[in-house]
Amino acid sequence: MCENRDSSVNEHELEKRLQEAQYQLSQLQASNRMIWELLVRLGSRLQRSSTSIKTAVSSLLDYDIFWDETTQYEFLQAIDSSADELADLIILMTLAFRSQAKTLEIETEPNAIQEILVSLRNNLVKNERSTPLTIEYPSDGKPALVDYQYLAVALSLLIEVIIGEDKNVVQLSIQATEAKNTWRLQITGLNKPIIAIIRHFFGRLNDIAEVVKQISPENALKLMTGCRILHLQNIKLCPQDTTENPAMLCLLIPTVANSIFIA
Repeated sequence: MCENRDSSVNEHELEKRLQEAQYQLSQLQASNRMIWELLVRLGSRLQRSSTSIKTAVSSLLDYDIFWDETTQYEFLQAIDSSADELADLIILMTLAFRSQAKTLEIETEPNAIQEILVSLRNNLVKNERSTPLTIEYPSDGKPALVDYQYLAVALSLLIEVIIGEDKNVVQLSIQATEAKNTWRLQITGLNKPIIAIIRHFFGRLNDIAEVVKQISPENALKLMTGCRILHLQNIKLCPQDTTENPAMLCLLIPTVANSIFIA
């Protein structure tokens, strides 16, 4: 009797695990289909950008038409903006492919969080982001155990999603403070809906179908890629605290023990 009962329990447990595995597989397959759909949409934008460049260049090279300086400048502006869009989309699609295939070569090592934040600010300024961004950090502290390049990329993607989706953002602020074994990176100035979307996706990295319903395809891909890069570096969201500023997103970044960086 006891053996039969144990056998029944084992079969029930196996059936339960099989159902869970089948559910996870179906979720993963749905996520993969959605990602491919997003990439196809971005592929259409790549085609439009390349067509714009081709059209502008062909017009400038047409010897039968004389263009005045103002028109020539407009053509060059169109080429420049389309080329920038083309480069940004190619980088995003490459990162998305590699993060989905788990082939990103992320190497965590001691890095100064201060230098990464300066790099982030310079990159956003260079890309002419319209929303003002202030960054505050102490002059010293333990190095962060991260991949310098990929952390800067992930934070840039996260900021771009916030700016792109939250039209009411007036100014963003990033404040870095050192805590026990981590840096706390607090992003303030954003609104609750975008925080809820980021928190939802950060906790369910394969649930991109739900995110696509709420934000644009390009920003969904940026959010997916940025969150996965952060996840691969063991960077987590701070636990939600209702007593804190509700319009804040907080990241916990691991640090290197027994080491101090001085700017």
